[in-house]
Amino acid sequence: MQQIYCIPGLGADHRLFSKLKLEAELIPVEYITAESDDTAQSYAAKLLTQIKEENPILMGVSLGGILAIEISKLIPVKKLILISTVKSKGELPPYFSLVDHLPFNISKTASWFKNYGEWLKPFYNKISQEEMELFKSMLIQTPDDFINWGVNAVSHWNNETVTSEYLHIHGTLDLVFPTKWVNNYTEIKNGSHFMVVDKADMIGPIINEELKLITQKSLS
Repeated sequence: MQQIYCIPGLGADHRLFSKLKLEAELIPVEYITAESDDTAQSYAAKLLTQIKEENPILMGVSLGGILAIEISKLIPVKKLILISTVKSKGELPPYFSLVDHLPFNISKTASWFKNYGEWLKPFYNKISQEEMELFKSMLIQTPDDFINWGVNAVSHWNNETVTSEYLHIHGTLDLVFPTKWVNNYTEIKNGSHFMVVDKADMIGPIINEELKLITQKSLS
């Protein structure tokens, strides 16, 4: 059975992938402490010690997708599976460039997210109460400093291209990274930024089909 190293999104953990039914062993990549001067590039390098397989398959959601791309610049990867993320700075919505000009200190970002988590529900479309509770549970357990760092790291990401083979899956109702600025992806109709959970039944078969292609390629 193939292995997939899974990198969750900001404010999430391995539970983000719990509803995916995949024909592979999912290996969680755990977030570690980020230094204030870490970039997405330097932080990705710190995650390498958790990846034990040569030429791995990496799957990342949102920030996790960005970090998967950065890891692919450091080691050969068999495939990138990118979900609800962006592949370059050109796919970042313009409002991310405003982070340095916000009328409040970015260090308060995490406390705002945690205190007003319910206000974020529109960004995740019509998720169930159970799924909202999962979202809030993961968010609360994420250190404030890491959330603040992640927002800043995404906003200042300067990647231009992806050189590894990838499968990008993106929802039409993603309000964090709207499809207006995203290119070359497999569309999930009505998929929100949380679709890896609430649209897992649609995403799983797409990934499983990709895994079959990877296996066939390795045998040819």
